[in-house]
Amino acid sequence: MTPSQKRPSRPVKKRLVFNNLKQYTLLWMKPIRLAQISDFHITHLTWNPLRLFSKRFLGNLNWLFSRKGIFSTEAIDALPSFLSSLQLDHILLGGDFTTTSLPEEFRLARAFVDKLPAPWIAIPGNHDQYTYRAYRQKRYYQSLSNPREAIRERTDFFNLSDHGLEAHRLAPKWWLIALDTTRATNLYSSRGFFSPKLEERLNELLSMIPSDHSILLLNHYPFFQNVTVRHSLSRGNALEALLRKEPRIKAYLHGHSHRHTIADLQPSNLPLILDGGACAEGTWNLLTIDEKQIKIDVYRWKNSWQLDRTEEIAWNRGLQKG
Repeated sequence: MTPSQKRPSRPVKKRLVFNNLKQYTLLWMKPIRLAQISDFHITHLTWNPLRLFSKRFLGNLNWLFSRKGIFSTEAIDALPSFLSSLQLDHILLGGDFTTTSLPEEFRLARAFVDKLPAPWIAIPGNHDQYTYRAYRQKRYYQSLSNPREAIRERTDFFNLSDHGLEAHRLAPKWWLIALDTTRATNLYSSRGFFSPKLEERLNELLSMIPSDHSILLLNHYPFFQNVTVRHSLSRGNALEALLRKEPRIKAYLHGHSHRHTIADLQPSNLPLILDGGACAEGTWNLLTIDEKQIKIDVYRWKNSWQLDRTEEIAWNRGLQKG
């Protein structure tokens, strides 16, 4: 099933349908149901010498001697069918679709997303920009650019490929902002970069979103520096400062670390932090969001996808009524 095909129907509550850029028609609207899934690491090994004069040689060795015994292709293959039973509104894909950015891996990744049963929004991870050639050729965006409609409002101007960010309206007063902080790096680094230019663009995009709306921010990298320097986000402190002054950003969704995390930092004037872990290692989150709270269902692979636990967290940072 492709993103354009219809999803299973289900009862709805209030919903707003846009007649044009400035007018809404009031219907019944439902809570938003999102799957947060990241770090698939789809792998195609090559030993062609011409393809190994790069970081890819180390990536192959790492997969063979470490990650091969940890990652589960069975879990990834079973996911689209399982997701079809969950009546999702959107599927958020947090990057690292591939292992070494080979064209064969991107073809497999595209075949995977084409099976997803709901509209998807994706960002690249560092493994999707693994070599300088893949980065220059924008190989990721040739395969996995987000489906977009024609520009209907100012926020639609930005796109990930050209500007490093884009906005998606999930509901009348809920937005997702997707960031691309990846770049090609040297042999021993997987650092991201929240550049000053991207910071400027993010502030510009935020200025276009009404003050009483709420935002989810999706980025491959965590912004806090609790990982080794060569795996971290350069200028993560600048992103943290932006998050502190922007209470409309209710949750920060990321991957990269392969450490499943739910951290309510709202008392510290930061958003809720959600690291869905690595799908390849058998974890992801189902998020159910309304104006008052978020419910997080954590799924784990135990020979099949099973609900592991549920947490409910109230929104109490910059809460807007209505």
